[in-house]
Amino acid sequence: MEYRVARDELTDGQMTQVQAGKRKLLLLRSGGEYRAFAALCPHYGALLAEGLLHDDHVLCPWHQSVFDALNGDLIEPPALASLPQFAVRVEDGDVYVEVPDDARRQRAPEMATPDPDADGRLFAVVGGGATAVAAVAALREAGYQGRIMLISAEDRWPYDRPNLSKDYLAGGLKPEWMALHADSFYERIGVERRHDVVTSLDVGSREILLQGGGSLTPDAVLVAPGAEPRRLDLPGADLAGVLTLRSWDDCDRLVAAVDEADHVVVVGASFIGTEVAASLRRKDKDVVVVAPDEVPFAHTLGATVGETLQAAHEQRGTRFRLGRRPVALHGDGTVASVELDDGEQLPADVVVMGIGARPRTGFLRGVQVDDDGGVRVDEQLRLAPGVWAGGDIARYPEPHVGEAVRIEHWRLAEQHGRAAAFSMAGAGKPFDGVPFFWTEQAGLLVGFAGVGGPWTDTVVTGDPAAGDFTVFYARDEQVRAACGTDGRALDAFTELMRTGRVPAASTLRATGGDLERYL
Repeated sequence: MEYRVARDELTDGQMTQVQAGKRKLLLLRSGGEYRAFAALCPHYGALLAEGLLHDDHVLCPWHQSVFDALNGDLIEPPALASLPQFAVRVEDGDVYVEVPDDARRQRAPEMATPDPDADGRLFAVVGGGATAVAAVAALREAGYQGRIMLISAEDRWPYDRPNLSKDYLAGGLKPEWMALHADSFYERIGVERRHDVVTSLDVGSREILLQGGGSLTPDAVLVAPGAEPRRLDLPGADLAGVLTLRSWDDCDRLVAAVDEADHVVVVGASFIGTEVAASLRRKDKDVVVVAPDEVPFAHTLGATVGETLQAAHEQRGTRFRLGRRPVALHGDGTVASVELDDGEQLPADVVVMGIGARPRTGFLRGVQVDDDGGVRVDEQLRLAPGVWAGGDIARYPEPHVGEAVRIEHWRLAEQHGRAAAFSMAGAGKPFDGVPFFWTEQAGLLVGFAGVGGPWTDTVVTGDPAAGDFTVFYARDEQVRAACGTDGRALDAFTELMRTGRVPAASTLRATGGDLERYL
């Protein structure tokens, strides 16, 4: 059915949301032509019209999924699907869009049909997380028709791991909503899942040894095993009720333990730790966060942002013991209290250790592993001939700041999966994605775009106390990253970094941080 949706008033580079009957649509103008797409991001339903249109890129304002403004194709995750496009015509100054009755909110990217008879190769993906889910689809998008084997220590298809510490833990997300794809998706694109643990991968020969017995030597391997939660070596750390959070099973154990608990102590003011604290406050649990820093996130986001997030948590009832360290956990078989280095005893029915993670690279053979557990890859994420690595373990040459970096972010892991898959299929190019991550902190959705690390200067805009801010991080006038609650501003920063046009710190300070003037 055809709908009149707007007057012919948009100029190139503008987009807006329109109504077609009961459907919301994204209407934009690019290259002198109108185009219409589904209005919502396939990832979590953000209104794309509130994001940014630049250089034929449509950026989601929440989590920076990127779509092609000409055809709706997916360019960058975390979305895993493209946007449906609808026919547009302009007549007598009015814009009309034709929307079929069975129109969907998203569409699958075009993929090759698996045909092992035509292509006898085997590509293996070690790991079942963000890198893996993006890679198996991208292999088919790139035209690969051979076998794909996903080897995972978890007996599930990839799921929405970031939500473990958020809505799933808080009880606001049903288990059936956690899957990133239906099981039928993997059957359709021909992905075999092998539930096993890789005990050894010889990078030179590509031989994989499995804990369950047997071995295989794929024609290409993508290594993406993720990371292992760290635990403090403390007296009492082996008591029941002392938990970490990384996997879905970890989260289910935590949910069961917390349901019977009154008092929870979170050790570490990491992103996971504080997200857990916020989720458990939604369950009306007494939550105390213990961390050695005087301000949470001071080293990663700076004192201004850290104080803002701490205040948001405290307003919702989370208590902090900052500048303190646990020295012992006490209890008779099950944890009952946490002793701090100043002698304070905190009651604790459950203790969550949120002190970071270490890359799972102990099984790799024939390759140098850095002190932090990472491995170095080239600009196409290649670890060795026929072997690629992505996600938490990969230290890659970051082109926008000119350094080798290793970043533990879900979206970057998905970006790595897509880039490595295209390279494996022979259609690779140097990886140039802009890193981005998000965190939900006591009601604030905070994004971080760019590359962190030591900085010498910050430019603060907006009103941090009101939860409306953008902070820019610079080293010697080079602005390397931006953090804040304004999704459109972060979209603009990402596009400027992608195109090499981020202004100097002094320029941003003089103009009040208005980025869109530079696009």
